[in-house]
Amino acid sequence: MHTTLRAARERRGWDQLTLAAKSGVGQSDISRIEAGHTKNPTITTVRKLEKALRLRPGTLLFGVVDEPEAKAS
Repeated sequence: MHTTLRAARERRGWDQLTLAAKSGVGQSDISRIEAGHTKNPTITTVRKLEKALRLRPGTLLFGVVDEPEAKAS
């Protein structure tokens, strides 16, 4: 998950502080996840990150980066 999260964040040109502000997940938590120090973040944390990055649910868990969430019409 840590490399997928970093790749998704960097594709948007965001630093960790920007993702933290947009997701409500602490920058230190994002840093720990990206460094591989947090192996099992909560599903709530994962979903907040996916929502902020506009990724489909499960994208971060399964390692697919370029799957934008479909927008509701």
